[in-house]
Amino acid sequence: MRNLADIIEECKLNGRPDYDELRYSVLVMTGILNLVNSELVRLYVEGEMPRELIRKMKLDGGVCTMYGKALNKSPKEYLGWNNDPENPEYQKFHAMGNKLLDKIIAKHQKENKA
Repeated sequence: MRNLADIIEECKLNGRPDYDELRYSVLVMTGILNLVNSELVRLYVEGEMPRELIRKMKLDGGVCTMYGKALNKSPKEYLGWNNDPENPEYQKFHAMGNKLLDKIIAKHQKENKA
């Protein structure tokens, strides 16, 4: 089985990863999200999180409720057309981002060799 980053990238490229890859990826991402969400809620409730950070993270009405909203919609509906890998505009934007990232990496590698 491939690593999670490769599976996600194939999805972003409108590919069709193997069923088991997707199934396990959903479980991994859910586990991570649950852990992060519970820790953020704990910090918020116990008052250990500075107000500025709470505002920045939009915890009071944003991040903490986002997961609940996502659970109550289909993934495709939650993503929306702008973030749908089947959207040709999404593919163009993603390809541009990858090209830019490739240029930055190549430049960084060139500078490190010098």
